[in-house]
Amino acid sequence: MAGGANLGGEDEAISDINVTPFVDVVLVLLVIFMVTAGMMVKQGVKIELPQAATAESLSSQTSLNILVSAEGEIILDGEKVDKETLENRGREAIDAGETVVAMISADKGVIYSYVVGVMDTLRTAGVNDFALQLEPLPAAAAEVEN
Repeated sequence: MAGGANLGGEDEAISDINVTPFVDVVLVLLVIFMVTAGMMVKQGVKIELPQAATAESLSSQTSLNILVSAEGEIILDGEKVDKETLENRGREAIDAGETVVAMISADKGVIYSYVVGVMDTLRTAGVNDFALQLEPLPAAAAEVEN
């Protein structure tokens, strides 16, 4: 074996970067983000939506996402606002020529007149399409009520 058998190939340094582990990590992080993104949004404000057997999902539209807390606070797209700011934002969207739907989520313990006041404020701004977010009843409870 004076000449030596070169069983391992040439002794060259590996000059290419293996990106496979990097892509694997990025894809795992993407999946984790997609799964937890919906949960993070719902944790922003603690409200209990009323349930209805006929509740359904809406298709994607330009919307004003409004939460009315049990204390009557108005939260528009994650920030606490007053009725004047709510009206201005609605008017801006209408003036921009957008199709606007007000998605109202109100705690089931909120006073009804608070929700009516929010709807009246938006109608003043020109918003006429409303959707009240509801939690669907569990299948067993829907059958009992029918």
